Formats: sequence, structure tokens, C-alpha cells
Amino acid sequence: MLKTPPQFVPTLTHVVQPSAVSANQPAASPGLQPPVANQALPGAPEPSSNMLSDALARQIQQRVLQDVTERVMQHIEQALERHVREAVAGIALAHAKAIALDLAPAIESVVTDTLAQALEDALAKELADNSGYR
Repeated sequence: MLKTPPQFVPTLTHVVQPSAVSANQPAASPGLQPPVANQALPGAPEPSSNMLSDALARQIQQRVLQDVTERVMQHIEQALERHVREAVAGIALAHAKAIALDLAPAIESVVTDTLAQALEDALAKELADNSGYR
């Protein structure tokens, strides 16, 4: 069953027969040149080994700079985390001491008042039991 191809789709119009071309040589097409590795563009200067070494040196410098930057950032992150932790711990300890200093008199007052009230209630109960009033 033959289907008609969709409109505007390229189709094969003729069959190309293989020619007796060696495996190392690509088949030559009329009007086309085979691609050549590292072929310079027309009008562009030939790349010299000096230009290539400069480009390679720039790439190496960029890579080294990136590596050094990453290491420095990791060191800064670790040092910053340690310093922030120490600063927060110091402030938290100072606030805990201040709270303890403020709480101590308040707790002492509450304990003293509660103990005095408990003793007063116990003494009143004992006096009531001994006086005969029930």
C-alpha cells in the first residue's frame, strides 16, 4: 500500500550507486569540496601555534581562577559559619546569664511566699485541731 508523502517533505528522487572509491577517500561531489580538519575560513588568518598556545593559556588561567575561587569560597563559607556560630553562642550565653540573674530573685520570692503560706496554713490547721473546733 503506497502512501503519498506530505507536502513540502523532501523525497528521494533517484538512487545513487556506490562508486569504486577507496575507504580513505570520500566520494567527490561536483561543486563540493570534502571537509578538511582545522580548515581556516576564507579571509581569516591562519591560526598559528602562538595563537593556539595563547588560547590554551587563557583557558588554563580561567580554570585555575575558577578552582581557586571555589576553594576560597569554601574556606570563607566554613570560616564564616564557625564565626557566626561562636558569636551566636556568646550572645545566647550572655542572655541566658541575664535571664538567670533576673529570674533568681523572682523564683526566690515565689518559693519564700509559697513556703510561708504553707507554714501558715499548717499552723492554722494545727491550732484549730488543738483548740477543739472542728
